[in-house]
Formats: sequence, structure tokens, C-alpha cells
Amino acid sequence: MGKEEAGKHRPQQEEGLTQSTALGRDPAHSPAPWGAETMESPSLLLCKGLLLTASLLTCWNSPAVVAALRSTKEMRFSAAEGGRVLLSVPVQAENLLSFHWYKGKEEDQGFTIARYEKDTDLLKLGNATSGREEVYKDGSMMLQDVTQEDTGIYTLEIFGAHDHIEITHVYLQVYKIVTKPYLQVNHTRVGRRRSATILTCVSPDTGVDVNWFFNYKPLNLTERTTLSPEEHKLIISPVWRADTGIYQCEVSNFFSSRKSGPLFLVLAYG
Repeated sequence: MGKEEAGKHRPQQEEGLTQSTALGRDPAHSPAPWGAETMESPSLLLCKGLLLTASLLTCWNSPAVVAALRSTKEMRFSAAEGGRVLLSVPVQAENLLSFHWYKGKEEDQGFTIARYEKDTDLLKLGNATSGREEVYKDGSMMLQDVTQEDTGIYTLEIFGAHDHIEITHVYLQVYKIVTKPYLQVNHTRVGRRRSATILTCVSPDTGVDVNWFFNYKPLNLTERTTLSPEEHKLIISPVWRADTGIYQCEVSNFFSSRKSGPLFLVLAYG
């Protein structure tokens, strides 16, 4: 073939290539010859499958998928002042890698009680430790000699495999043990023959419930035996001989209760 003939055919090949590219039929993406296999990345194939089943789903680093790996829950515990309490939190994260305990509701490094790393089996105490904590490898924590100042929120942050993070907010309520009350008696006279007796249950504790007992049984209130609005005083009026007997009062809160010593009341009139 001469140079002139070769020159005639070359522009036609270039023109065909330009048309193919303009139509989106890039030779790099043209169908493979029969019998040849096309190779696509696994991620591309997975994305294609997802798009076929649900067009709203996205592939790989989806914010919804990442958010689902973080879970939050709350738990409540109570203890008596001076006692101890085990803050035991069921761990759902598979293959626990590490965990952090914080004082407060935020994962603030400045309020870290303890940090545990499983790969090094190392436990480090933080700035918020009081010296009364015992931290165990399963994520639970024992508080000893608790006081009412220990009442509040504690946060456990657990890191598991596959970027799984569990946050547990633990609310601890420490109750004061009530002190033993005692009874005071005051006799008053109403008119010539009518008299009244007032028994007062004396307790230094506030916000407590008061119950009354007569001859070691719960006292039945009647028209003659009534209580003051705060229930700290028992008023017997008029007084009868049948009111002679043993009286006691009991104070209680959510966590404890104490009875007064028995008081034997003798009434010789009525």
C-alpha cells in the first residue's frame, strides 16, 4: 500500500475513535470479547446488589451504620451510707477490648475513675478516683464506705470489636441510715375532768416516715387517738384507762428503719 492510500485510511480510524468516545463507548469500557471474564471489585459488586434491593441504602461507610455501633442505656442502684455497692453492668459488646469509668454523665477525661486495656491487662486510675473503688475486668466497679456525697451519675464506656461502643449511665442513690428515735410524754388537762396525753417521737432525721405501735402492734387510730399533720405527735384525748400500755414509734426512709425504746404509759383516770 502506498503512502497516499495509508494517509487516506488513517483519518477514518481517528474519526471512528472520536465518535465512539463521544457516545460513551470508551474502548476501555467496551464489552469484553466472548469468552473473556470481566473483573469488578467486590465493593462495586456489593453496591450494585444493594442498589437493586433498596435504592435508599448506601454502601460501606454509611453514617447510619456507624451510628448503630454506639448504644446507650441507663441503670439505677441504691446503697446505705457506710456500706458498699457493686455497680454491675451487663456487657453486650463482643470481644471487649477496653473500658473507661467516669464520674458524671459525660465521657470527660478529667473525670476518669479508671481505664482498663485488655491487650496489656493494665488498669490505670484517673483523677476522679477516691481510693474506695475496686474495678474488675468484666467492667463492674465496687464502691466501699459510701457516703451521701457519692450520690450521683457514673458513666461506663465500653469498647468492643468492630467499632462497637456501649455507654451506660449509672445513677447511684446513697441513703442515710436513720438514727434511733425516742419518746417524750406531755400530759395536759382540758376542763375539770377531761385530760389529754401527747406523745412526741423525737428524731434528728428529716424526710422520714413515722409509724406508731401500741403493745408491740400497729396502733389503730380512733376519734380519741389522732396524729399531728407531720405524724410526729400522737394525741390521746380524752384519756381512758384502756390507753394504759406500751408505746413505741418508728422512723424509716427508703433504706432503713429504727424503733424507739418501749415506753410504758400508766393512766389512772378516765
